[in-house]
Amino acid sequence: MFYTPEEIKGFETQLELLIRKLNFLKKERDIAVDANAKFSMDEEITQLEGQVRDLKGTLSGAHNIRSVDKDSLLLDAARELNIDEDEEIGLLHLVNVDRREMRGKFWDAFDEKEEAKQEFQFYFISACPTQMPPSFAERMVYELLVEELDGDADGLHIITHEDTGRLRIQDLPVGRNARKCQQRFKEYVQERFRFADTQSFDAFIKTGVPKLPFDYVAVAFEINERNWEDFLLEYLQWMIDTFRCPHQEVPTFLFFFVVYIEKQHEGKLTPAQKAIVDGLAGLSQRNEASLLTPLLPVEEGDLRAWLMDLGERNPNKVQQVMDVFLSGLREEDQRLYQDKRLLNMKDIEELQAIVYRIASE
Repeated sequence: MFYTPEEIKGFETQLELLIRKLNFLKKERDIAVDANAKFSMDEEITQLEGQVRDLKGTLSGAHNIRSVDKDSLLLDAARELNIDEDEEIGLLHLVNVDRREMRGKFWDAFDEKEEAKQEFQFYFISACPTQMPPSFAERMVYELLVEELDGDADGLHIITHEDTGRLRIQDLPVGRNARKCQQRFKEYVQERFRFADTQSFDAFIKTGVPKLPFDYVAVAFEINERNWEDFLLEYLQWMIDTFRCPHQEVPTFLFFFVVYIEKQHEGKLTPAQKAIVDGLAGLSQRNEASLLTPLLPVEEGDLRAWLMDLGERNPNKVQQVMDVFLSGLREEDQRLYQDKRLLNMKDIEELQAIVYRIASE
């Protein structure tokens, strides 16, 4: 049997009360003198122990069903959706529930940079992990492939996961200071593009050799706020300066820097968090780079619209998927939904993955 989070919480509260009562009776039984009172307590203790066993069994089953069958239930509900046969479900559908404002901000910045012929473009994305900032970078890379290259993957160089084909978000190359960071980055570029022993990063920037046969190169790095160091702003500035005037043979590079900042969307930044965000904002303003932040929880209506855009027009079937999806949310995520009708992207992407799985079968 499937239990809602509220029902499970009720069972847990009931079990706690029963155990407290059972422990109290056992203590009273130990000090009781009257035989009739002892007999009565023994009977009640036996009953309570049975109730505790039954309730533990119910909870064990409820938790097991919840952990094992949540995806199965959601999979069954999603299978009932009428997905348009002409709708091409690809990797983009793993990450494309609408973030209209931030998506528009990216494309506005991209178009400006293209018109100004900026071969190297820098995008900084800071957000809480619950809002899946690396997925936003991934989304814009997939959209770039469609919008600018008409799906021609040969014109775009990216690093992907071998098992899924998805964009790989890599650790930002860092060292113990700015100089070591620069060294790590040069090594990264030389290794990524497999420079020969006679070729170097500096020669590549000045001469465009070795020539890369791509129109665009997209690079996505990530770093957690807990690993942030003050010299990283100097490092990023060096990176921007280095790529400011590359050789004309060098393709257009898009750098995405994902910076994880816990609960940034709630607006209560610690002094350390504020220093990072302010530093990235200043860096962006000085260098015509783009700061894409904050990423906020998603409105419920955006998820419904995404489901309908797949081809399903019956609100009942959409609601059926939503009901199963919402019942599987963690307690804090359910509170967010109940209070504000908002959803964290980390949860939405689990549903997107299920739809992608169905479409790929």
